[in-house]
Amino acid sequence: MKSSKSKRKLVTEDICREYYESQLFRPTGNDEVSPSGFFASASIDLESVDDSFKGIDFNTFLKEMITVNIELFGLAWLTHNYDANQELPKPESFFLEEITATKQYLQDTGRGDYWERMGFYNDVIADTVAEQTISESWGRLRDIPKAIRDEDYEEVQEKFLIEEAKLLTDMLSKCTTDSECRDRLVFRFLAVPCNISEITVLSQKLSLKLTERLGCTPKQAGLFALQKVIVGLYSNAVNYLDAVRQYGSYEAYKDTRRALLQGLKRVAREHHQK
Repeated sequence: MKSSKSKRKLVTEDICREYYESQLFRPTGNDEVSPSGFFASASIDLESVDDSFKGIDFNTFLKEMITVNIELFGLAWLTHNYDANQELPKPESFFLEEITATKQYLQDTGRGDYWERMGFYNDVIADTVAEQTISESWGRLRDIPKAIRDEDYEEVQEKFLIEEAKLLTDMLSKCTTDSECRDRLVFRFLAVPCNISEITVLSQKLSLKLTERLGCTPKQAGLFALQKVIVGLYSNAVNYLDAVRQYGSYEAYKDTRRALLQGLKRVAREHHQK
């Protein structure tokens, strides 16, 4: 089947807007479950696992989950464009495009409160980076003992993180006067590339912050269930970005998917008519 990949130039503002409108703020459609429907199902699933989630106002739950999702999208976008083989793979200003476009989109659409709440979860990223740097446990399995280290080694690691943060801040300061966007982006930068081990640790921390914001205290099973949802949101953001890169836009990806589905159904009908 011939692909319907788009040849349009990828524009970060379009990619962000298309993600938010198709994955987070789109009303119920005829062909797909709405984003709010997905989060409603997640809420019901969480309640079935842990009673602590019962009684939480759904609109509050929805807003917090969307807020976490937007922050995760920013992290996924940065990881998606990260190239460890090049010291500065793109112009410094490029890395500000997503967070700047996101802030502008939320403000322009009357959703500035989401941007404000995102700060809580961005702080979680910063805290997690600091913790994992000191403990050096990124990607270390629970039962694998940490190598014996001395205080000098730990001090070197801490100084390295501080210096990296300074370099990133100086680099991004040349491209923007928005210190809020710059500082949040620095924290995200320190967490990339966000592999499966890192997103697992980060999802644990985000789950704890999320339940704190929701005012509930779930048991271990509830936290694990919430963590699974958060990892799923990150995976969805990564998959979206993969689809956009391959097809040029999310709509082009959906068109190709529909065409393939129609082809499969046609084969089934033709077989049935024989």
